[in-house]
Amino acid sequence: MNLNDLLGHILQRLDMMAKGANSFTADEVDGWPEGALDFFVNQRLLSPTTPDNSLECDGCEERCFMTVFIPPPDAPITRRPFIICNQRDDIGRVIVALDRLKRWEVDLGRLAGVLSDLLGIDQTPHELICHRLWDLGKVDLETGMSEVFLARGLDWTDAEETLGNDLGLKEAVAPLVFTPGRTSRRFLPHASIFSVTRMLRVQKGRLVLDSDGIARAMAEKAKREVLTGNVFRKAGQFWTIAYEGKTFSLQDSRGLQYLAFLLASPGEEFHAQRIQSEVEGKFPLPGYSEATKMSEQNLVEDGLKVSSLGDAGPSLDRQAIREYRNTLHDLEEEREEALGFNDFARAEALEDKIEAIKKELVSGVGSGGRIRKGSDPNEKARKAISKAIGRTFEHIKTNDPNLWGHLQNALSLGTFPSYKPHPLVIWTN
Repeated sequence: MNLNDLLGHILQRLDMMAKGANSFTADEVDGWPEGALDFFVNQRLLSPTTPDNSLECDGCEERCFMTVFIPPPDAPITRRPFIICNQRDDIGRVIVALDRLKRWEVDLGRLAGVLSDLLGIDQTPHELICHRLWDLGKVDLETGMSEVFLARGLDWTDAEETLGNDLGLKEAVAPLVFTPGRTSRRFLPHASIFSVTRMLRVQKGRLVLDSDGIARAMAEKAKREVLTGNVFRKAGQFWTIAYEGKTFSLQDSRGLQYLAFLLASPGEEFHAQRIQSEVEGKFPLPGYSEATKMSEQNLVEDGLKVSSLGDAGPSLDRQAIREYRNTLHDLEEEREEALGFNDFARAEALEDKIEAIKKELVSGVGSGGRIRKGSDPNEKARKAISKAIGRTFEHIKTNDPNLWGHLQNALSLGTFPSYKPHPLVIWTN
């Protein structure tokens, strides 16, 4: 067994689920080549940890795994650790050498520090999820800047729930994810994932990371994405967009978020208020109900007329306007009184209230004293989405007229916006 074999063994231990599996006993390292333990301790992959409390008993041929008893300093019979062996004909106590209780462990934090140093990242790794995920910082590769992470247990059953919801990982720009065990792209399709076991080697008495191999793999991944698929993906504050072999980036905007929502479900219609509430992370707006989830076609097929809900009624009724004006008159008198007593703080506070009421009156009363009518929430949502996507179209047209033409033909931006490409187009997000 050489040092590289041991390195792989150490890294595999780190990815085991069992509690305490990431430690090595004195009995285990006793079979390692001379100097191997000191090497990995010096390389900061292993460090001494708490003594073992169970060992393989060598008191008989059974070789049972037994609990080790450590007597107190004032024990009358023996002060040395021992195992009680029921197979012995004598006293049954098998004395254990203290050196056999020693243990060494490897943890994600130390490995994160080793990788950070080998990548030349001038930043202390930051633990995002206890014992599962570390942020190492950013590294400049041939493909550009990448956010680097070290994740444990990518193929565990809880990986998607535990790691996939981390915002730092989800929104990272071109994330580079190392894992000590098996790789998995199930919930990280936008990431470049590498097994540390394959990329980390012992060469000439030191640890070496295959940085060139990592850069080549990332460049090939980016090339494959451009050649084999259409991409509409957000990372950080920018979107990577690829269509029919051409790739460009745009800064995040509400229009791009609306567009991504529609592209993710080709052929489906969504009510404008639903799109707005889901994209903006808000509760459904007033006027949105289960009925608005139905498409226009569904409503027509059910014999119902599709029309706007019209206005939302008067924003202020006449009684409310009278009350506002009376309150405004009283506040103005109080303000004058405060100024007369040189109470400027109170006068300023009253002025804020007066301005707030005036704004309410202006919004509720039009020219000639006519009461304004509130706007239809459905129409507001439709206009907001149409304007936001319209502005985004201008940026897309500048970067890729071909994609702009495709979206113009495939998108419908009415009360029930939809993306209906023909033939079908699938986007990777």
